[in-house]
Amino acid sequence: MESWFGPGTSGFNMFGSEHVFILILIVMVSVIMYVLRSRLMGKGGVKRILLAGLLLSEISYHLWAVYNNIWTMKFFLPLQLCSLNILLSIVLLLTDNRKLFAFVYLFGLTGAIQGLLTPELYQEPWHFRFLQYFIAHAFIVWTALYYGIVKTFKISWAQFFMSFLWLNVYALGVYLINTAIGANYLFLMKKPDNASLMDYLGPHPWYILALELVALCLCLLVFIPVKEKSHVTRKGHPLFKA
Repeated sequence: MESWFGPGTSGFNMFGSEHVFILILIVMVSVIMYVLRSRLMGKGGVKRILLAGLLLSEISYHLWAVYNNIWTMKFFLPLQLCSLNILLSIVLLLTDNRKLFAFVYLFGLTGAIQGLLTPELYQEPWHFRFLQYFIAHAFIVWTALYYGIVKTFKISWAQFFMSFLWLNVYALGVYLINTAIGANYLFLMKKPDNASLMDYLGPHPWYILALELVALCLCLLVFIPVKEKSHVTRKGHPLFKA
């Protein structure tokens, strides 16, 4: 128990067998959600499962950090994009707010997928942090897909661009916090130590602008299935048709 819940060692192997297995599992659950979307509609148990997964992953993460005496404001404030989207996903599940869905879907889905493919993770497979990291990111993906596939929420062009505006306002606030406490949330001050997409986007600060362009392209891609059609009313139009 001590070693499993301890700080862990540097044993993570990107795209090793364990990493690939978890990615396949996450994709399989997403496909099942799509196939069973009609049956899942209106079932409150799905929301409760998603809510429980998000809450337990976030609470246990901070408990783990406190237990191992490694919790600091520089590293454990919920300011990274995926940490923010865990909190926003919880609020979304509690409120069904359509404007909030736009942000969670666009940046939670794309950000969590990027985090799943290139994890900022050092602990060895099946360590607590290894499991918690992938569970947290998987539940962000599943929450975004649940609202897009099962509840058929839509996003307008106005909501699309407003979400990008709020992302930049948020980034500015995080930059000020980074400067005040010497942190690197959102990787605004430097690139992450592990391999990531940012390695191919140039030096600081130019990779931030390039990353924003990449984010725009990715968001446009995932936006297509949930785009609000001008000839469709706002209520209950079925998207993701088979």
